[in-house]
Amino acid sequence: MTKPKEILKLIKILSPQTLPRLEYLAREDLHLTDVREGGVREDAPLTTDLRYPQPAELPRGAENAHGEIEMLGDIEATHWYAAAEGITWHFVTTGDPSKEAFVLVHGFPESWYTFHHQMRDLSDQFYCIAVDTLGNGQSDKRLDLDYRYSAIATSLGNLLDRIGVEHYNLAGHDRGAVIADHLLNVEGMEQRVLRYVRMQQSANEPHGDPQPPHKVFASPWFVTLMKWTGFPRVAYAASAYRVEGITPEVLTRLGYECKYRGIAEASPKQFVHTSLEQELADRHNFLFAKMTMPVLFLQGRFDPGQHPEEYENTPDFVTNGRVEFIDGNHFFQLGAPEATTLAMRNFLSAPLPQ
Repeated sequence: MTKPKEILKLIKILSPQTLPRLEYLAREDLHLTDVREGGVREDAPLTTDLRYPQPAELPRGAENAHGEIEMLGDIEATHWYAAAEGITWHFVTTGDPSKEAFVLVHGFPESWYTFHHQMRDLSDQFYCIAVDTLGNGQSDKRLDLDYRYSAIATSLGNLLDRIGVEHYNLAGHDRGAVIADHLLNVEGMEQRVLRYVRMQQSANEPHGDPQPPHKVFASPWFVTLMKWTGFPRVAYAASAYRVEGITPEVLTRLGYECKYRGIAEASPKQFVHTSLEQELADRHNFLFAKMTMPVLFLQGRFDPGQHPEEYENTPDFVTNGRVEFIDGNHFFQLGAPEATTLAMRNFLSAPLPQ
């Protein structure tokens, strides 16, 4: 049974800190759910460079066609699916596949689209690969999958092997950073990661207050909340974690990305076998030791639960790390995209240590 203290955490986090602007509101917000049936578009524009073979079956809730082109400004982004060791992933790419790869792993409640600014703006220099993590977006959402972060990381490694990504730069945001941490612990993967951008996740210190209510996220009734039309739009537009200056178009897309069929049931399963205390212990016991590549701890200065003073000694725990703060909230890659992209580009462009 969920403890009242955990429920109060969620209420505090999601309670509006500011009144939503009128253009953010719609009649659909009065509906209890906007989960969609799914179904791939038959008239989707497809790339002529089908570099990855299509799996025999697409995941539940999939809507984009394999090889479908979506425009991010004037940059082509391509939707793909790939089956690796019995699990099917959805991922999106931008840029030239002959260039250095940059793999981006989103958090909760997110999808590949949380990185759409960086996917667009860094495509001139990198082959950007943004994944939908298991249980989210249009990736596999079967309920009998292993949703422990270590298992998701192993499956992500299988995906990268399947699509031929040998050496690459890596970024993880929020829960995606927990997955990325464990990816470094997959056999042989530490040597393949060139540089690591670790975004908006606790490091050597315990998570500050307010702490996210993981026990609530793992509870059976949270499935209903995830199906509500206003979730996660309240979080992005009005909560303590709101994105300043978010446009109605981006807000609508973020909500759309969280309502593929199966997400509400599958995504919360990532919280069943974890805790902030266990994650902190894992970092100190073995994960920090795997961060032998250059690491940029990139944090939002104004995140209400992760405070700058918690990262004063973080570089001491890795071989080659540094901390940088963006003037933004939790989702700073959305709220301060230019500063985020610049920080990434500067870090990823630096020569590797000999």
